[in-house]
Amino acid sequence: MSQKRSAVSYLKWPLIVTFVGLVLSAWLGWETEKTLSAVFSFLLVGTVLAALEIALSFDNAIVNANKLVEMTPIWRQRFLTWGILIAVFGMRIVFPVAIVATFAWINPFAAMHLALSDPDEYSHIIHQSHSSIAAFGGTFLIMVSLKFFIDEGKSVDWIVGLERNLRKWGSIRGFEIALVLL
Repeated sequence: MSQKRSAVSYLKWPLIVTFVGLVLSAWLGWETEKTLSAVFSFLLVGTVLAALEIALSFDNAIVNANKLVEMTPIWRQRFLTWGILIAVFGMRIVFPVAIVATFAWINPFAAMHLALSDPDEYSHIIHQSHSSIAAFGGTFLIMVSLKFFIDEGKSVDWIVGLERNLRKWGSIRGFEIALVLL
């Protein structure tokens, strides 16, 4: 007979990792400026980022759970393995480095070296790229939203009039792309 785990036992490692991350953010504050003010500033930023990451992760987990139900076991495993690798390392490490490499016209290894050795210059390049990054992110999000709103198979409408009218065009392949390009 298998023994049931308590709900708290599932939180053990996430709490440990969160605590270690917050300690490291405080340490980084001390190493950067050697003041308690910096320690608390870095700790505050770390706490806000952790809370934001947790909130977004919960939201993403709900979406993923709904998709996982429809998948075969092999595709569930692939989704969980590769999806997590892409989400965690791809979007948080590889993607920002690729942005800097592209906008600074340097190779990815030089961009990674820049991130580790000259964070001010790396930040400056990211800041200069803000408009392009925001345009890409906004375009991606509006396309995801439109795909949801014009889905002919869904049963609940959030914005009834708008969604019903959009759904009339939903059978046209690529409609959301054309709408975004307008």
